[in-house]
Amino acid sequence: MIKETSSLVSLGLFERVRVVALGADDLPERGMVAEGVDVVRICLKTRNLPKNIIFQTIKFAEFLIRVMFEVHRFRPAVVNVHTLALLPVGWLVKKIFRSELVYDAHELETEVVGLRGVRKRLAKWVERCFIESCSLVIVVSESIADWYQKEYPIRRPFVVMNAPRRTLPGNSDWFRKELGIPAHKLIFLYQGGLTRGRGVEALLEAFKVRTDDDAVLVLMGYGELLADVIEASQRCERIFFCQAVSPDVLLDWTSSADIGISLIEPSCLSYLYCMPNKLFEYAMAGLPVMVSQTKDMAEFVERWDIGVVLPDVTPSGINRSVSQMMSDAGFDKYGERACRAAFLHSWEVQELRLLEGYASMGISPTV
Repeated sequence: MIKETSSLVSLGLFERVRVVALGADDLPERGMVAEGVDVVRICLKTRNLPKNIIFQTIKFAEFLIRVMFEVHRFRPAVVNVHTLALLPVGWLVKKIFRSELVYDAHELETEVVGLRGVRKRLAKWVERCFIESCSLVIVVSESIADWYQKEYPIRRPFVVMNAPRRTLPGNSDWFRKELGIPAHKLIFLYQGGLTRGRGVEALLEAFKVRTDDDAVLVLMGYGELLADVIEASQRCERIFFCQAVSPDVLLDWTSSADIGISLIEPSCLSYLYCMPNKLFEYAMAGLPVMVSQTKDMAEFVERWDIGVVLPDVTPSGINRSVSQMMSDAGFDKYGERACRAAFLHSWEVQELRLLEGYASMGISPTV
């Protein structure tokens, strides 16, 4: 969202962009995200009410009223919603203020793990009811764009992938310096959410049972499995934990690893069709990658020949792929091709697609 909103202003599509979001106790109510982009964080007075459906409805009603108040003050030409739950709110803004409506779907929200029964039917009904009112739909992968085009009577969504801006790989060696990893050991890096469904548990088990010490695993991030990761790092000399770092220095840290890992498990269509930003971050940092058998991600890795696609996300499958990469004579070429692929899919390319999408609504740069 930071990249998108900054680009919308820097490209001259809008003079100002306002982000309206849920607030948190440790964040200011108002602030600046970037030049021309400000944020309003709504701290709900009903926030501490129970989480059953009645009280959740009350919370949503409060959020809706306060959003409409902010929108009334701002009177936007375009309202851009980034989650399915707010699509009806965006539709209401469109009708009242005659705004254009953009649906910027960060994943396939009706096809995620855990969504079933009444909640799934409701989600699909909401999307079906309101998506035709959108002037523009943006998604993060080609397969998700294909799915939307088949599922609803709309034109094919524009694909804007969450890739970093072009950056030359750094020469830092942060992980070895900070974690005391010897120079001869290959660092396999997992960075991102330490949550279930991303192969974290299988990675920990794989490196616990490895019989060689020439490969180590570094996990960087936070999430529900943080305690398990820290415990594993304390008990196994091949596993290391590193605190998450700020986005402005992330690629510098990433480039100090040797191989990047993205093992999203294809347990739902949203995961099967994903194109995670971590894949592009690894590539921009010049790292070969190890990825799972998700459709778009695996096709990208194989098309550009930048790493290995695991046959299965299990400890044995991971260790076979780790050993394969360590013995691959063409290992250095993976990194060179990864940089090339990253540059050809960088944010500088993605923002041109964003520009094309807004141009389809009749909105062009004013400068």
